[in-house]
Amino acid sequence: MTPRFFLERVEGDEVVLPRADSHHLLRVLRAGPGTPFVVLSGGMAYDCVLHRVEDGLARGRIRAAEPAAGEPAIRITLFQGLAKGEKMELVLQHGTELGIAEFVAVAAARSVVRLDERKAAQRTERWQRIAREAAEQSRRGAVPTVAPPHTWKEAVARIPEFDLALVAWEGGGEPLRAALEARPEARDIAVFIGPEGGLTAEEVELARQAGAVPVTLGPRILRTETAPLAAVAAILYARGEWG
Repeated sequence: MTPRFFLERVEGDEVVLPRADSHHLLRVLRAGPGTPFVVLSGGMAYDCVLHRVEDGLARGRIRAAEPAAGEPAIRITLFQGLAKGEKMELVLQHGTELGIAEFVAVAAARSVVRLDERKAAQRTERWQRIAREAAEQSRRGAVPTVAPPHTWKEAVARIPEFDLALVAWEGGGEPLRAALEARPEARDIAVFIGPEGGLTAEEVELARQAGAVPVTLGPRILRTETAPLAAVAAILYARGEWG
């Protein structure tokens, strides 16, 4: 399988892999001159061949470029209520595999976890690394964005950015399928999920007033790390992403 690496930007007809990726290509995979690899950047896939190494950095010559495959036709942003560490990381990893475009951790009223500015920056950096690794493993065409943690009000203020915003709530709402069928044109979708204790009625009402649609995910109560994966999988299926 051809190795794949993500770069923030590509300029000219040559790519230079960062030190960690160069180490992986040269030392772990034992690549030599002429070894092909793929670089993904800005929605494009670049077919490259290793042609030289300088100061331990692998340099590849670009042979061809085409739009990157592996991305859903719809864009999903997940606003995930802050949960305990392992749960957030599970959502990031598996959500990336499913095709989520952006992750936003949200400090909700019932969030057990509280992050100060320093911890928030550290977690965001770690979460971005997890998303990158999951994107490489699942052969995504792009690395999801991991935004800095938001307050609930900050998250709700972003609702107008989307064609459709869905708030999963065990307290009631439209069935998810009905909400999607009522808005078949929506291609940029936000999904809001509560933390371990769920969302309060006041939080849901604030989101509804901003234009979000409260939805239910069925008759069973899902864990905070299960609900986003179930919701995203259902959305992708409803929009024809899974055949």
